[in-house]
Amino acid sequence: SIKYEDDRIPPPWDAATTWPTLKPTTPFGQLPLLKWDDEVLCQSMACARFIAREVGLAGNTNMESAQVDEIIDVIQDLINAGVKLFFAKDEAGMKKHAEVTVQTALGQLEKKLVSRGGQFFVGNNFTWADLHTYMYVNDLPDKSVLGGFPKLANL
Repeated sequence: SIKYEDDRIPPPWDAATTWPTLKPTTPFGQLPLLKWDDEVLCQSMACARFIAREVGLAGNTNMESAQVDEIIDVIQDLINAGVKLFFAKDEAGMKKHAEVTVQTALGQLEKKLVSRGGQFFVGNNFTWADLHTYMYVNDLPDKSVLGGFPKLANL
C-alpha cells in the first residue's frame, strides 16, 4: 500500500482556480505532476508507467513491459484521436471514429487478448494494460459495442 496525496485544483475557468499562479512553477506548464521523494515527474502517461512499475503492474520482463506498452499505446491512440475530433467539433469524424476506428481497434484488441489466453493481455497476470483498457471501454458512450467483444467486456 502506497500512501499518497491527491491534490486537485479548480479548473482554469473557475474563479477559485490557483492555476495561473501554479502554472509557471511546473516544469512544462502542465498538469498532472507526480511528486516522488524529491523528484517531480510530468506527463500523465510517464506518471502512470512509473507507478505501474513501482507496484508491479508493468510486466515481469522487458518483453512483457513492451507488450503492456503496446496495449497502452493502442488505447492512447484511440483516446487522442477521439479528443482531437471532439475539440475540432468534427461530427462526421467522430461518427466514423466510433463506428469504424474504435470497432476495428476493439476487434484487434480482442484478438490479441484471446491469443494471450483470454483473461489478461500480458503474461497471465493483471497489468495496467488490462486496467487502462477496462477504463477506456467502461467510458465508451455506447456499451453495446462490447457485445461483439466478450473477452474485452469481461476485463
